[in-house]
Amino acid sequence: MKRREYNHNREQDNLRKKNLEVVALDLDGVLFDGPSATLPIAEKVGIGDELKEVMMKSAKGALKLEESIVQGARVWKDVSTSALQNLVHELPLMTGAEETVAKLKEGGYEVGCVSSGVSQWFMAPFSDRLNLDFAYSNVLSEEDGKHNGEVEYVMGGEQKAERILQYLSSNGFDTDGLASVGNGENDIAMFGISAISIAFNPVSEKVTEAADYRIESKDLRDVLPFILPPH
Repeated sequence: MKRREYNHNREQDNLRKKNLEVVALDLDGVLFDGPSATLPIAEKVGIGDELKEVMMKSAKGALKLEESIVQGARVWKDVSTSALQNLVHELPLMTGAEETVAKLKEGGYEVGCVSSGVSQWFMAPFSDRLNLDFAYSNVLSEEDGKHNGEVEYVMGGEQKAERILQYLSSNGFDTDGLASVGNGENDIAMFGISAISIAFNPVSEKVTEAADYRIESKDLRDVLPFILPPH
């Protein structure tokens, strides 16, 4: 585990930790052990190559995030949403994910996930497995129990921050009580509204620079010392 140097002293860090009430986590690469929770499912239902093509274009910068979500949705057209949800239950969580969420909830924190990488049919099973307090994702359309290839709501980076702000406001919290954990550039806006932000295995230096801490680890429990106040 590597910790990024941070300008605040330990006393200031501990003071900020005491004010935390809500923890928002990314899905891909944070709660889910892998770069994309959608890809292994796509491969199981026979559309892996098509989804990989969209993902490769996005990785090369040929598609912006929002457009990659729209094109990715078309790949899922006619796939059964119920079958998809059943397959999601088999996906591997990041080591320590369940324990991390449980520990935070035991401490009185509200814990949730905000993801640009999946739809509501992926997010709902993950939320159930982890007993999350909130969960937001892209929203795709369906007809007769199947994807119809259309997108109702795109969860881009700015939208991540907006949805979290809405959650805080609706539940009597403010940004002084927010900690966030992410790994991608679409998490930077979320970091910007957080009292404490953690780049967990960040994909780029840009992500590292936007966060208060950087952690390189395959165990999500390693974020806990940066969120929980000292005993």
